[in-house]
Formats: sequence, C-alpha cells, structure tokens
Amino acid sequence: MKKIGIFIGSEQKGFLTALAYQFEKMHNSKTTIFARDKYVVNVANKILPSDYEVEIVDCSNLSIKVDTDLVFKEAKRIEKMYGIKLSILLSDDRALGQGYLSNVQKIPDIKRAYWSHRKKIEIFVNDFLQKENMLNKLDIVIQMFPNKIVTAICKKHNIHFLSFTSIKFGDRMFWSDNDFLSGSLYVERLKKYLYDSKDKSIVEYHIDKDGDNFNKSAKYSYNVAIKSAIEIIINDSKKFIRRNNKKDSYHYLGWVPSVFRRISNYNYVKSKSVVLNDLTSYKIVFFTLHLEPEVALQYFSPEFSNSMEAITWISKSLPVNYILVVKEQVASYGVRSRWYYRQLIKIPNVVLSHPDVHSWDWIEASSMIGTITGTVGQEAIHFEKPVLSFGKHQVINYLPTVYYVSNYFETNAAIEEIINKPPTKALYKKSRIAFSNAQVDSSIDMPKYKSTFRLTKLETKMASEAIKHLFSEYPGSLIE
Repeated sequence: MKKIGIFIGSEQKGFLTALAYQFEKMHNSKTTIFARDKYVVNVANKILPSDYEVEIVDCSNLSIKVDTDLVFKEAKRIEKMYGIKLSILLSDDRALGQGYLSNVQKIPDIKRAYWSHRKKIEIFVNDFLQKENMLNKLDIVIQMFPNKIVTAICKKHNIHFLSFTSIKFGDRMFWSDNDFLSGSLYVERLKKYLYDSKDKSIVEYHIDKDGDNFNKSAKYSYNVAIKSAIEIIINDSKKFIRRNNKKDSYHYLGWVPSVFRRISNYNYVKSKSVVLNDLTSYKIVFFTLHLEPEVALQYFSPEFSNSMEAITWISKSLPVNYILVVKEQVASYGVRSRWYYRQLIKIPNVVLSHPDVHSWDWIEASSMIGTITGTVGQEAIHFEKPVLSFGKHQVINYLPTVYYVSNYFETNAAIEEIINKPPTKALYKKSRIAFSNAQVDSSIDMPKYKSTFRLTKLETKMASEAIKHLFSEYPGSLIE
C-alpha cells in the first residue's frame, strides 16, 4: 500500500481533497492531507464523503522547537545532509526573503522581513524539521507547487514528488516531477521530438486562457480602485477583529496604497510609451516584466530574478539600429515605484510599451525576445522567434533557437550570434514542432480547472481525470 501525502493551502481545496479521497478509496493508498490551517481542515472535513478514511493534519498546530543555542548547528546539519544553502531557500520565501525583491520597491512590508538573521534561520530550521517529521515514511508527495524544503527532503529520502500544473498551452495541465515544473517526461519528449519528428507536425498554439482573460479584464479607474480598497478594508478588519490574520504578516491595510498607485503608474507609463508605428525605423527586441512576488520568478529562477539587470545587459549589447521594448505586467503597476519606470526611460535604447499593445503584436514585430521565466518565451517559440533566456530552468532552454545566458558577456555573445548567424527557418520550425507536440503529448485538456482555484466543492470528475493521466504517464511503478 502506497503512502501518499497531499499538501493543501489556499487554492484548489476541492480538487486536492478529491484527489486524496480517490487515492484512498479507489487506488488502495493510505492518504494524508497536510492542511495549511484549521480553515482548510474544516473545508476538507465538510466536503469529504462520510465514508472517508483520509487522515487530516493541521500543519499550523504542528511545532518542533529547536533550542536557540542549537539552531545553527542544526542549520549546518541540514545544509550538509541535503546539499543545499539555506540562504537560497530563504530567498524563495516572499516574507523572509522580501529583501531580494528589488524590482518592486512598493510591495507592502511584511513584518517578518525585518527579523534578524538568527530569528529567520530559527524559524526556517523549525519549519524544515517539521516537514522532515511530516514526510517520514511517505512514498509520494503531491503539492500545488514544489516547495523547495519538501522537495529537498523527498530527493534525499527517495520520495516521489509531483505537482499538477499548467503547461502553458491553452487549458492543458500536466504532472511535473521536479522542482521547476518542467517535468522529466516533458523534457524527454522534447528531446525525442528534436531528434526525430518525422511523424509530427506543427500544433497550433492556444493561448493560456486564464492569463489572457486576466490581462484583458484589468481596469485602471478610480471607481475600481475604490471598490478594491473597500474590499481590503473589510477583509483586513475581519481578520483583525477575529485575530486570524497570519502573525507578523502584512501591516493592517498595507495593500490599500497599491490599488491607487496602480492607476497613477498606469497613466504615467501610458503617457511615456510607444506603439508599433513609432518604431518603424528600428529592429525591435521585446522584454516583458514579471509579476512579483510570484512563484514563477522567485521559485523557478532562484539564481537570477533581476529584470533591471537583464534589461541592462540587453541594452548594452544592442547595435545602434535596435531598440528594446519593455512591457509591464498588468498586475504590477501598483507595486513598482515611479522611479523604476523613469530609470528604464533614461536608458538610451529602451522604451516602454503602450499598455494596450498586445504582447503577440510585439513578438511578431520583434527580431528577438528576452525573458527570465515568462510565458512570452514559450509564445516566441510558436511565433518562430529567437529567445534570450535568463532563467536557467526553463524547459525551452533545450531548444536550438533559445539562448540561455547568465551574464553580460553571454548576453552580448548570444545577441551577436542571433544577428550575424541567425537560426534557419528549418530550425525555427523544428523547435516549434518539437515544443508544441511535447506540450500536447505531456498534458490533458482541463478547461474548468482554473475556474475552481478558490472553490470548496469536491471536484471529483477533475480528480478522476488527473489520476487517470497520472497513471498513463507513470504506469505501474509510481502509484499502483
């Protein structure tokens, strides 16, 4: 009998609870739900069928306290045993590592960010030890996103870990078995199709609908800001009165200024921006800014997450007839300072994109695309454009039309190669065929998944489809 642990936080409570129930009842597994807090425990207890035998653990009630004098000794043990540095794991934490978010100067302060190094290490070590204890004797761990503490423990003790996540192609989802949501089977298919794609043809790309709808629905008016501010005031006040807000988290009403700042910043960028017709005398390089703080950047590019530095490297490497167009992420206007946009504008060959110009229009008009971990890099493959990739763990890095770079010199060399020895049309097509087929063949279409993130209904049908896909990807040895 396989022992499975499923971590459930604030999202997909209904789907993940349904997974736990079906593993327990239909697949002869002993399943434990690790609930983030008592609210998730209550939801799971409420929606599980009456015959459930799933164990539910409230992680907020678990506590392993290390004597203060032994914290650094235990920290050194962890680093040696697991071959990791606690410092880079701390950078993944949006609270303890908030100081690394240099590109979003107006993110509201989190109180824990100001703790001393000793206190941060103490809290982190306690969390690590708690998870060591939780994962003891498990065979499989399932999470929404791969928590680096959990995956470090799993890798050391030969525990399989999986995340069910978007493959960035329409509504398709897949099972990833690594830290960076690329997945070993996904990568294997990509390499295979690059080597031999005789029976494969181009699969037309479908935009990530959830992200596209979010981008299109963004509104920048004071009426919208006032409504958002009122919601924050009500929610923060409820938490304050009930005393159920996370300890040492954001300050009371800390997010209110951001909802108004996003309007003024949006209008400022709009007044200083360009459209396609303004750049007819230039060759265009396109770079999109990222949503921060967000796992897509902090977790999946822990070695490098500085958009300003990447922009600087590109800018200093471009010939005089090239211009770098930088486009803001629709949800980030409220967390950047006006200074940030002014710094970009002052760089001689950098301009800001008009907010209303779609990224696809820029991609189509561009000579090359730059990104750290953004979806724009994947979209560029489907548009048959070369990509400067600043994220070490992007799956597209395996493609011959993608140039992974980690410093100015590599960026300059890659740009020189793209300009002077560009990939052939055949090579672009080869990359596109391999990538599109690997995406589709590694995933399943699940159009309703993204609309259930916050719902608390038992998502039985989706869980059944996800498990069926899991068994088809990992027949026999992993689950059954």
